[in-house]
Amino acid sequence: MFKKRNLIFLSLFILEVFLISGCWLIPTPTYIVTFDSQGGSAVNSQTVEEGGLAPEPTAPTKEGYTFAGWYRESGCTNAWYFANDTVTSDVTLYAKWTTNTYTVTFDKNGGDTEANPKIKTATYGGNVGTLPTAPTRTGYTFTSWNTEANGSGTKFKASTAVTANITVYAQWTINSYTVTYNGNSNTGGSVPVDPSSPYEYGETVTVSGNTGTLVKTGYTFDGWNTLANGTGTDQAEGSTFNMGASDVTLFAKWTPLYALRDTGPAGGLIFYVKEGGYSGGWMYLEAAPSDQSASAEWGCYETSISGADGTAVGTGEQNTIDIEAGCVAAGTAADICANLSLGGYDDWFLPSKDELNQMYVNLHLQGVGGFAIGAYWSSSEYSASSAWFQSFNAGDQFNGSKDTPIHVRAVRAF
Repeated sequence: MFKKRNLIFLSLFILEVFLISGCWLIPTPTYIVTFDSQGGSAVNSQTVEEGGLAPEPTAPTKEGYTFAGWYRESGCTNAWYFANDTVTSDVTLYAKWTTNTYTVTFDKNGGDTEANPKIKTATYGGNVGTLPTAPTRTGYTFTSWNTEANGSGTKFKASTAVTANITVYAQWTINSYTVTYNGNSNTGGSVPVDPSSPYEYGETVTVSGNTGTLVKTGYTFDGWNTLANGTGTDQAEGSTFNMGASDVTLFAKWTPLYALRDTGPAGGLIFYVKEGGYSGGWMYLEAAPSDQSASAEWGCYETSISGADGTAVGTGEQNTIDIEAGCVAAGTAADICANLSLGGYDDWFLPSKDELNQMYVNLHLQGVGGFAIGAYWSSSEYSASSAWFQSFNAGDQFNGSKDTPIHVRAVRAF
């Protein structure tokens, strides 16, 4: 009995020693914290005691995305706060990601204007939706965008997936333009054809000569001009220019053979140059170098001459023909002119009223032509008994009696 009691006391003593020394304790539970990076880089799991705090791991990475924290569920609704949230069971934490937004910069690459807009944005893996309005460049045509300025990269399209900030470059093709020659109302010959046309923008053009022997009655060829009226840029044979950004037409430039008061083919003086050039068989009016009479009558007094009433410039020759047909009297003013042979020409006539005035203004008032200070007949009939004449003293024009003897100066048209 004593031994049994001693054994009990001994057992209680040993138990007390264990309790006092702490050698017999119940262990604290631990749990696994798993990190699901949801497509990002791997993150090691952790073992954490019950009620403990899980250390925040190094953030994972994922191309095209920015890490936005750890969450309790894959839908990333409730965040896990490492400073406060304790582990009470095995748990899986899920990485949250926000998609990155990148810029696409459109470089004009030598263009004159910028793309509009110059910069567009796209989320990772997305696209810009629509390309900007292309830039422009003089002498070039925009063709596309490329990831390299020299075009050796990848073509960038509206549907191209964007995965980083990127600059794309405008691609250009140089334009070509034609050079054409125009005879500009030539009456003969042919225009040259440039065998090198078309030319690229900026290329050197050498101007052709009058290789097709262009001619225009009443004019001499005087090179080329960029405008038909001669007010553009002159381009002489053999000269060069750089091709611009448009087709070029070079017009033959014509210089009148004669100017006012030049000596004409018959030795007289040019007193009229037709505006608009050669037409109707003539361009110039030439006055005889001296008077054909100082006292000739118009003739056929009280006889109306059909058709001889033209007064405008260009009607004198027909007036003279009509007078010769309707008035048989010899030695009249018109008859003297119609039968004149002078300077190798026999196409003389009596000037009309307005032609006579041109002779007065452009010759007599300029102190040339050797005119008398008196009156001169025109071929313009006023009535059966009178016709127009002009005073070369004061310049007035009158209708006077046909039987008045006054001066005659013949003219010709060519």
